[in-house]
Amino acid sequence: MSFGNVIMAASAIFFFGCAGFQKDTPVELLDIAPENESPLIQDSYQLKKKVAIGRFTNDTRIANSFLNAGSGTKESLSRAANDILTAKLAKTNKFLLIERYDSLAIGREQSVSNIQNYKIPADYLILGSISEFGRNTTGDVGLFDRTKKQTANAKVTIRIVDTRNGMIIFGEEGSGTASSETGSVLGMGSKAGYDDTLTDKAIDAAISSVINNLINKLDNDPWKSYILSVEGDNVFISGGSTQGIKINDEFVVYKRGNVVTNPQTNMPIELPGTRVAQVRVDKLIDGNELTEISIAHVIDGKVAIEDIKNYYVTEK
Repeated sequence: MSFGNVIMAASAIFFFGCAGFQKDTPVELLDIAPENESPLIQDSYQLKKKVAIGRFTNDTRIANSFLNAGSGTKESLSRAANDILTAKLAKTNKFLLIERYDSLAIGREQSVSNIQNYKIPADYLILGSISEFGRNTTGDVGLFDRTKKQTANAKVTIRIVDTRNGMIIFGEEGSGTASSETGSVLGMGSKAGYDDTLTDKAIDAAISSVINNLINKLDNDPWKSYILSVEGDNVFISGGSTQGIKINDEFVVYKRGNVVTNPQTNMPIELPGTRVAQVRVDKLIDGNELTEISIAHVIDGKVAIEDIKNYYVTEK
């Protein structure tokens, strides 16, 4: 073979190798949704419920390994999961989100013991845990090209706790995967280092796989509020415009039912309440989500001041 033919052959190999080279592949997110996922409910008018978000626990082996002691890996994963869940709930504009309660944890007994002592100013507390997390890197090396693929996998568990009695009313697990790929031909192309963004993206994908069911569960429970005081004809109700309450809205007042213990599970159960009155909102007192007040008057029934701690207000 002549020298010219050798040059042409080498040029052809270089040309076709470069032609086959692809730039960085965008990060791929794979949402693994639960089989019973339901579509997100959209309401044109809705009273907003108060929701507190507790800090995610990190139960993964990698976070609890002695090799990662002092590295901050455990805390960084927890913060990432908490911030992602908070952002997704805030985006729906369906809830009033209350500051996180990092000290709260939930045990396997399916209840938060003495949850009333925490005095959480919310209807529900959301608790989460990262049960699995892992990363791996794979690649292929050819005669003229090489590729590198980084993949992160995450699994989370999310639970909703009723702050009135500490009972878990919802629990679900979701998984997610995120990956990125780079390649080079004859030394030309991108050379990727450690992609730390994949961690957040895998957790985001895992939370996304269960977020619709979580939101729908919160939506299905009726909105509730409480009576703060009764002065003459005025009934002072916790909540106002930021929760969606409007002047002339009508609500029903119930007296809470007795709390009994289920002999089979040894867990407390609150019996259905008794309707005692109906009220109509006359005025809204501005404040933040914890201090705003609505003033109403009774249009049917009676609200006894000595029983206001046992009353709750709900949608008509």
